[in-house]
Amino acid sequence: MGEIRFRFWRKFRIRNMTISQTFILLTVLTLLAATIALMFELAVFEHLQNTIMAPYLEDYEIAPGYNTQVLKTEPVGVDAVLIDWMSDIQMIVVITTIGGLIGIEALIFYQLKLKKPLHILDEASRKIANNDLDFQVIYNSEDEMGKLCQSFEIMRASLEESNRQMWRTMDERKRLNAAFAHDLRTPLTVLRGYTDFLAKYLPQDKISKDKQLLTVTTMSDHIERLENYVTSMNTLQKLEDIMVYPQKVELEAFIVQLQESAEILGKEKALRISFLNNGKEKFHAIDPEIVMQVYENLVSNGVRFAKKKLTIGVDVKQGLFAIRVMDDGPGFGKHELNKVSDPFYIGKTEKSAKAENHFGLGLHICKILCEKHGGSLIIKNNISGGGSVTAKFPENINNSVSL
Repeated sequence: MGEIRFRFWRKFRIRNMTISQTFILLTVLTLLAATIALMFELAVFEHLQNTIMAPYLEDYEIAPGYNTQVLKTEPVGVDAVLIDWMSDIQMIVVITTIGGLIGIEALIFYQLKLKKPLHILDEASRKIANNDLDFQVIYNSEDEMGKLCQSFEIMRASLEESNRQMWRTMDERKRLNAAFAHDLRTPLTVLRGYTDFLAKYLPQDKISKDKQLLTVTTMSDHIERLENYVTSMNTLQKLEDIMVYPQKVELEAFIVQLQESAEILGKEKALRISFLNNGKEKFHAIDPEIVMQVYENLVSNGVRFAKKKLTIGVDVKQGLFAIRVMDDGPGFGKHELNKVSDPFYIGKTEKSAKAENHFGLGLHICKILCEKHGGSLIIKNNISGGGSVTAKFPENINNSVSL
């Protein structure tokens, strides 16, 4: 019973009433107060008028048992002035009373419904203008101003998240540039050394033709490596502009395509490919191009490190499309798990891959594409050994298009 009364009181508290409801309620109360005040004032004026006129009236018997008062003499002096002004004073008091009550109603309405939320919104606007987003817009009310404050808080939270995303992007860009500059240093140093070597000994004809050819070939290899670095950087720059366009994909046909792609990629090393399909849904909203790009990167990465077997699992449930690629290779080092998705990171197990112009960008690109799709990239080692990378793609993402 007490809970029912609490809910009833909470529902009909003025603070939770809409602005129009509050205005109507205060208007009705103001009219009621004005009526009572005017009745009281009229009674007071009537009493004053009777008191002033009493000395100038006398009783007159109009019939046996029936008396009335008639004017004996005209009021004079102050009494006459008061009688003349009485109607004007009464009109002024009535207007003042009505105006005062309307003013009080407006003040109460402002205090109850507008003052606090307007102050909160004004303070929030000034903080946002000063790029200070470390606060919350809190106004516990169910009226329009409460909803406006909630919308303002949603906007503030969105701006804060956008700022955080911008700072994360800037930090990522700084780390990327630092890694790029670090990896450029070695080929540039080698090229500088060979250039100085040729400039010093070539004019003196102290370098044999074979040595000249070997030096030029080595320099050409390093120049090609620099070109590949530049191409890789351009690829990363373009990833920032990629848009996600989900569409309803028929999973049966798409998974067959994934399986065929894995068999082609694993054919070069004659790997045994195990493909596990745990998907039970017929359709799923994904961007097939992004999913395929991530998938081929993961499979290519697994093929490089797998010894004999590569296991691929596809799982679709609860609005999530997940691809897991597991190899039987050396796996990731204990201290590498949090670094392997960093740009240009090459672990100890990838030294041979580095010689093949692998720059440590595969998992980083997969991570960016998964996050663009609203998902994530999970990297770990299998219990039985080898690496395991899972890419997750949720169906409901912010920039999805109509299906």
